[in-house]
Order: sequence, then C-alpha cells, then structure tokens
Amino acid sequence: MNFDSKDVKWNWHSKNRNTLYIFEKCQVEHISQELRLFLYCYQTLKKENYRIKKVNKDRIYNLNSKAKIEQYIHQKQHAIENLAQSLIKEIAPKDFSCLYQFSNKYDKTDCLKIIYIYIEKLHRYIEKEYKNFLNTESQIPYRSIFCKELELNKKIKGIKNALLNSDIDDQLLKISYEPLIRIESLTVKETLTYYEFNYKSSFINELHKLIENNTINEETLFNCLFDLNFNSLIFFKYITDNISKTIESLESNIQKIDKLYLILKCYNQKQIKNSKKYKNNLPSIKDQIISWLDEEIEYCTRKINLDSNQFRVPQENEVKTKFLSSLSVAQLSCFFGLLMETEIIKHKNQTDVLKFVSQNFRTKNTEKISLDSLRVKYYNVETGTKTAIREKIIELLSLAKN
Repeated sequence: MNFDSKDVKWNWHSKNRNTLYIFEKCQVEHISQELRLFLYCYQTLKKENYRIKKVNKDRIYNLNSKAKIEQYIHQKQHAIENLAQSLIKEIAPKDFSCLYQFSNKYDKTDCLKIIYIYIEKLHRYIEKEYKNFLNTESQIPYRSIFCKELELNKKIKGIKNALLNSDIDDQLLKISYEPLIRIESLTVKETLTYYEFNYKSSFINELHKLIENNTINEETLFNCLFDLNFNSLIFFKYITDNISKTIESLESNIQKIDKLYLILKCYNQKQIKNSKKYKNNLPSIKDQIISWLDEEIEYCTRKINLDSNQFRVPQENEVKTKFLSSLSVAQLSCFFGLLMETEIIKHKNQTDVLKFVSQNFRTKNTEKISLDSLRVKYYNVETGTKTAIREKIIELLSLAKN
C-alpha cells in the first residue's frame, strides 16, 4: 500500500496488528459543521474519560477500608448504569451493533453514541481494575458480553446439537435449555447482571465439558444441573414430580415414609459443587428438595396418626411458654440463619430450626409466628434487617470485651 501524498499518514494499532489507521490532513473550514461537532464531542469525551479515571483512582487510593471502597464502586456502577440506560432509551437502537455504528450525517444520535461508548469504557475500566469490589447484581456492559459471545455461542450450538441427538427426557432437555436461550436471545431492551452472566457462562462451560467427554445422558445431565445449583422452580417441580410418582406406587403410609426418609438421606448427603445459585432470590435446589421432603414426611406421619386415632388433643388449660424477643420476625429469621451458617447451631435441617423459633418465640407485635413467614424472610433478607442484626452483634461484641 503506497501513500504518495504528504498529507496522508498511516499507523498500525499498537495492540491489534489487524487494525490500520489512516490520517489525512485537512483544513477545518473544509469540514462540515456536523462533523466538527462530532469530532469535538469525541475529543472532549476522550480527555474527560482520562480525567475521571485518574480522579477515581486517586479517591479510591485514599479510602482506608474495603467497605468504603466497595460502597464507592457500587455508587459509581449505579450512576454509570442509569446514564447508559438513559442513553440507550434516547438512541433507540435496533440491536447491540447499532450502538457502535455511526451514520454519514454525524447528527445528534451519533454524538449520543459516542457518549455511550465512553460511558461503557468507564464501566469496563471499573470492571477490570476493581473486579473484587463489584456489585454483581449490577448490569454487565454489553461490550463485556460481546468479548465472550463468540466462544459461548459456539459452545451453545455444540450443546444443543448433542442434546437433540440424545435420548434424554424432553422435559429435562427443556429445563437445560433455559439458561442457554437467555444468553443466545439477549436483546438491547434486556439487561443481564454480572451474577447472571457469570452463572450462565459457568453453566455453559460445565455442559460443554460433558459433551466433550462424551458422557452426556439423563443421569449425568441431572447430576450436572444439581451440582450447578440450578434452583429454578421448573427443575424443582421436575424432581418432586418424579419423587411423587415413586411414592404413589407404594401401598401404605409407613412404606411411603420409609422411602421418603431414604430419599431425604440421599439428598442430605449430596454435595453441591457450585455455591452460586441460578435464581439468587430462591433457596438452593438442595434446600428446596429437603424442605419439600420434610413436609411430605410430616404429612404422611399426620395421616398415620389420624387414621389410628393416636393424635394428642392438648388440654384447654395447657399454655406453652414462649420467649419474648425484642427482635422482629424478620430479624429472628436472619439471626438464626447466621447461627446456622457459622455452625453455632450445627443442625443441618433448616425447617427444624425455623419450626423451633416459630413454636418457642414471640415478638412485641406477633404472638404466634408463622413458619411460612419465617421461611420467606429467611430467604429474602432486607437491608434494614441486616443492619439491625449487625448492630445487635456489635453490642454482643462490646459485652464480650467487658
């Protein structure tokens, strides 16, 4: 390639040798007003982007605790995410690629695209430099998805072909497809969090390993979903429906209880390899199944007692003593949850522990604590509840020092 003109220069990209930049000298007056504004926006944003990175780096350096850095990063993520979404709404692109393509008119929309690109650059800078402090429930930049999209789509295609050519149960196939379709069919109007993207990437990689090792069958696929903590309601229903079919074939309630206890033992001993869950707001698939089995065993036991008239009628004058707690129902569930997580309470069955709280505690506002209410609050802890419990724990620490 020969450039004879002295007004034309060229340079290869410093990192990507497949990219060539060609520079041509020109007079400002020869450039249209629209292009001038576009170039001005570009240069201004480029300088401002550099300045913001430097300011943030200095501020983070001066923060003296991990909690403060995390809070600062989360605030920046939230601000960038809101601004990016506002720009996408204003640009109204047909798909992702439109966000990075400019027209020959260099109009207002093109200037907004430049702003969006530099907002995304800031987002990705935070992602790379401060990945240990990220809010994983925040939206992942589209560019971060694109970087891994080609590799993931190849794996998805291979997984789909292998699953379709297998003799695996149709319902289990449908369950397995759910995360694959979510990544594959993502549109510009949808958002994906870091947590969702990381889980789905891990999900695709694990399924792809099964395909590569040629070990894909109904049993290995089921175990893979369980190991990945795939806690979707449709997978929960699939497991419980199969257990119910097994139980229904048994004649007596005693046989059913015996079988349910055997299944409960197996699930208690099962290990989940992935601490992350598919649905972050739901219990792990293991906890869901164990809770369901506990309830089924309790139901069958009650039926036996009713059938044999062996249930005990409490005396009218019998009053059960309950401990009055200054904590709310939500705070009690959170506190006992922490006791189990730290293994101060080593009992494995969460339902038993929550049932104990329900039967033996009362609050200022609630005389009879519902087990269902405790369960819901146990798995969906609000920020205010966490703060209140944290303050109580600090009080305990203070008392322990004295």
